[in-house]
Amino acid sequence: MAFIEARGVEFAYSPEEPLVIDGIDVKIEKGSYVAILGHNGCGKSTLAKLLCGIVAPTEGQILVDGINTCDGEQEFELRKKCGMVFQNPDNQLVASVVEEDVAFAPENLGLPREEIRKRVDSALATVDMSEYAKHTTHKLSGGQKQRIAIAGILAMQPECIIFDEATAMLDPTGRKEIAAAMKRLNKELGITVVTITHYMGEAIEADRIIVMNQGKIIADGTPAEIFSKVEQLKEVSLAVPQVTELLYMLECDGYQMPRGILHAMDAAEVLTQKLKK
Repeated sequence: MAFIEARGVEFAYSPEEPLVIDGIDVKIEKGSYVAILGHNGCGKSTLAKLLCGIVAPTEGQILVDGINTCDGEQEFELRKKCGMVFQNPDNQLVASVVEEDVAFAPENLGLPREEIRKRVDSALATVDMSEYAKHTTHKLSGGQKQRIAIAGILAMQPECIIFDEATAMLDPTGRKEIAAAMKRLNKELGITVVTITHYMGEAIEADRIIVMNQGKIIADGTPAEIFSKVEQLKEVSLAVPQVTELLYMLECDGYQMPRGILHAMDAAEVLTQKLKK
């Protein structure tokens, strides 16, 4: 059974407004790493909020490990199953000291002090922020703040974390830090990761990419499969990784080039082979 399953999901912010999510069916398997792409206003951030139960569907249903996100009696269990990291880390930090911020969620779970201490230390170690435990949160860089926000979610020991454009407000160094953290959470800890992103360099690290347009899913596959559809992506105002774009431009100029190349070294190998001929 899928860890997250959306069945015929529709959503509008009011009865007078058009659908933001229009009849989506999707399954996300436990332990997977999924990137969701789409231009601004396509509904991807709304879908993220639906998948973790922050908002409820207008029609259809969403199950998280068998829990219906509309079941108010299961809200507490749902929060332990699935956490969310938002675009602006300042919106998630609630305490002035790092370790107190990370402890906030487990304290609200009513856990014993010894268990809270263990979870805080473990979460900070996971995001490489142990040495900042006693630091004030407002003096951290954007990337460090986002790692503390992730640690706060990890302290609840969720099985899934959804990142809603969590690197959008960061500089390149901060984006690299958070992208590495997402990959480590998935590959080393087995946490299901769903990331909403505009950065193709992040998307290629996922196992699976879902592309949205006008509230619908229009493509779903591996990064190589998705980014081989250059024309389709351009039609919905999406870019492709730079090396993929380079080979596509060469193809348009009459050179025979393979589709779905995502990494610079792979592209270099292809071009080297072409030059030898």
